[in-house]
Amino acid sequence: GRATLRPVGRSAQLLDFGSLLTAAEAQRMAEQLRQRPEVEWVALNERDRRLQVPNDPYFAASAASPGQWWLRMATGSSANVLQDRLRGVPGVQAAWLNNTGNAQAVVAVLDTGITAHPDLDAHVLPGYDFVSTVAYANDGDGRDADPSDPGDWVSQADKDSNPALFAGCDVDNSSWHGSLIAGIVAAVSDNGVGVAGINWNGRVLPVRVAGKCGAEVADIVDGMRWAAGLEVVGAPLNANPARVVNISFGGSAPCNAAYQEAIDELRALGVVVVAAAGNGHGNLTRPASCAGVIGVAALNRDGFKANYSNFGPAVVVATVGGDPPGEGRWGALLGDDGLLTLDNLGLQAPETASYGRAAGTSFAAPVVAGVVSLMLSANPTLSVTQIIDGVRRSARPHGVSGQMGVCSAQNPGRCLCTTSTCGAGILDAPQALLYALDPAGYVAPAQTAAVFDSPDLEAAMALGSDLPPNDGAVVVATVADSGGGAASPAWLLLLAVAALLLHAAHLRAKAPARTAQRTNPPPNRNPSTSVADRLHARRKAPAQRC
Repeated sequence: GRATLRPVGRSAQLLDFGSLLTAAEAQRMAEQLRQRPEVEWVALNERDRRLQVPNDPYFAASAASPGQWWLRMATGSSANVLQDRLRGVPGVQAAWLNNTGNAQAVVAVLDTGITAHPDLDAHVLPGYDFVSTVAYANDGDGRDADPSDPGDWVSQADKDSNPALFAGCDVDNSSWHGSLIAGIVAAVSDNGVGVAGINWNGRVLPVRVAGKCGAEVADIVDGMRWAAGLEVVGAPLNANPARVVNISFGGSAPCNAAYQEAIDELRALGVVVVAAAGNGHGNLTRPASCAGVIGVAALNRDGFKANYSNFGPAVVVATVGGDPPGEGRWGALLGDDGLLTLDNLGLQAPETASYGRAAGTSFAAPVVAGVVSLMLSANPTLSVTQIIDGVRRSARPHGVSGQMGVCSAQNPGRCLCTTSTCGAGILDAPQALLYALDPAGYVAPAQTAAVFDSPDLEAAMALGSDLPPNDGAVVVATVADSGGGAASPAWLLLLAVAALLLHAAHLRAKAPARTAQRTNPPPNRNPSTSVADRLHARRKAPAQRC
């Protein structure tokens, strides 16, 4: 029928076509109207519904805790206090209006393995342990069918008893890194217990590739292939192939043929790899730097680059990863308390299941992996090309500022992201789901970039740069959860005399508050070390290069 007009609001007109338009039709019509000189703005007459609010008690904010702010609606402006500014979050709560996920979009978590947790156990598929070096495995053997995490602590006794194997490893307690990541993706949601996961009905496939001192490239590559359903010598075929592979390990060397070949194999099967950019406030680590991977940089809750996050042109998208207030000159004024997820109270071996906060690109990556699993829940026919295209095209624009400098080697801390440093934009979960439903017809809405200028930022700027410039013209990754060892003289000597495998030693120091009762999420661990999932590179004999 014929379109009609009627007044709406102060000066707008509602254009009514007499029937419902599809999302694609409405977007195309809106774009046509925006081109007309007499039209100031166009907004779709969409139907807003009651938000999905899971009944998990730690999802909601309280006087004692800000809860899972990273799952909530993207909102706020510089007129709001910092705690009310959520301009860097993906808006998962809004995406749940369309889809809360399903069990078919399996996410493989290639990490330290997994610990038993009542808020996750029902969503865990049978996995595999690919840690091949027995001394690192910490479970008495090499590869086996048990992907549980025995702990990845390193003691001084380890270093003293086997200095060759542990020379590049730091003494530290167990990280429970894989459980933290699995909880972000698929903690059991709306069950009246603990926290919510991004995919309420999701399934995680635990693939243990890391133990003491981190992960060997050969183990990561075999773990990637097994997760996708490919044959790996000595391991049974995976009966539950993943569509998404999350990797929060890596190294500062360039992407190598072993990684790229595996990534290409997975892509041919429709399996997408999501990888953390690294925590060295410098160049991307591998495999985030490899072709065909969704490399993820980490943002502060307000939307600018987190203090530690690596950056560069190979980043595909950015999202929240936590931004500890103890890091950098600006942390106390602009930092946040990290992402609340699953944890364990054990300092070495696993003990009581618990909840805790974490920060790092290690934890930004599974936010993207979880959103991709929602996309695949909505449309399982999506190809890897479509998934990456959808994440890019649906992203919100990076924020702008008249005060904050752009990210560069000279300004590597908290800084202003651009499309050449932090990917296409800020991950937008509800728009990513709209793309998934209609990839061919999707039209990204016109969105205005957030303006970060605020009294908080002005006060931070008065302190000088958040971090000093990176070393010289070449960006040196000094701290990285998924890559980047410090280039010390000892490291350079090792470079000269040995071969090519990297080992990642992940540090997340455990504060005394870990002894708190599990009914309350423990406060953030020492913020000065909570993001320091440091990678220490070591060389091995040429016969072991991968």
